[in-house]
Amino acid sequence: MNLNTVEVVADTRVEYMSPELLFLAQSGQPYRGTLYIYLVSKGESIDLVAFKKYITSLRACTFIAENIAYEIYTKIKSVLDVDTLGVIVDLSARGGIQQRTQFGEVFEPSKKQHIFQVP
Repeated sequence: MNLNTVEVVADTRVEYMSPELLFLAQSGQPYRGTLYIYLVSKGESIDLVAFKKYITSLRACTFIAENIAYEIYTKIKSVLDVDTLGVIVDLSARGGIQQRTQFGEVFEPSKKQHIFQVP
């Protein structure tokens, strides 16, 4: 899956969040989680439509849970020229264990309410 870029003002700080991360474990069982990305632009960012398609394409991929943040980081780094990039993946609990993996820049993700979501 290709990630397209869009031009933005250099030094723009961008955070992306998607609660729709889904990929397969080596056992074939699904992992679900929330993806957080933080970057400082050198003049480009990710096209949101392409980014959504990339996240959706991961549903057909098999990863070790501990490597998912690295895999996403390397994909973004391969298409974007950025000063700073960090990826956090908060996985839903499986077997009573909740897991967070992080690669790149250390940051605290902003967590916002979904204002259009029905309670």
